[in-house]
This record gives sequence, structure tokens and C-alpha cells, in this order.
Amino acid sequence: MFELDTRLENDSLLINEQVNFQIRLMNVKEFFWVVLIPNKPNLIELSDINLEERNMLLNFASNIGDFIKSEENLDKINIGMLGNVVSQLHIHVVVRSKDDPAWPGPVWGWSDTNKLDKKIFDYRLKVIKQFLKK
Repeated sequence: MFELDTRLENDSLLINEQVNFQIRLMNVKEFFWVVLIPNKPNLIELSDINLEERNMLLNFASNIGDFIKSEENLDKINIGMLGNVVSQLHIHVVVRSKDDPAWPGPVWGWSDTNKLDKKIFDYRLKVIKQFLKK
């Protein structure tokens, strides 16, 4: 049975359940940061899912990143799968601006973040829902 790692659950908000994965929004105000988490148990490596699901997940990550970048007029899409702290397979899609406070460094470990406020959460939710309607 699928169980979400508690760190992912505590740091992100569920936006949508797709057939094979969850779409979550990191609870971080400074960056438009989406996390995709396959909903099968005991997945650690990308190679733990079959090729069709892997392609679907990676294409989704690329497409949602492109959509957010275009909608928000941002500068760069960072897609990453580190897994050193949280081993459960998950993909980060962080759409960056040259004006964001961590630029050009990584957002991982950048400690001066604030939680989403209602206005920003509602707006980012709206953008993701627009993407899902396409």
C-alpha cells in the first residue's frame, strides 16, 4: 500500500491525484515548486517504475514546468530527483526567476523561506488547474 513519506507530506500540499502519481505544491512562498510523487509503494529509483509510467511522469514534469514558465514569464525550469534525505521516489519541478532570492544557487537547503499565504497558494493552484485542463 502506498504511503507518503511524512517529510513530503509535511512540506507540501496535495493539489491533484493523477492515475499514477500525486501532484503536490511545496509550501514555499519564494519559488513556484511542484513535486510529483508516484503512488506505488516502495519506489526509490526512477528505474523502479516501468518505462511507460516513467515516460509519462518525466513528460508531465517537463510539460508542467514549461507551462508555468510561460504563464509566469520565468527564466528557468529546474527538474531534480535527489532522494538523499527522502528516499521515496519524487520529482521536483522548480520554476525559477533570476530575481528569486536563491538565484543562481539551488533552492534545496536555502533556509530563508516562508510558507505560502492564501493568496499565493490560490493563484498557484489556479495555474496548475489551468495546466491540467489543457
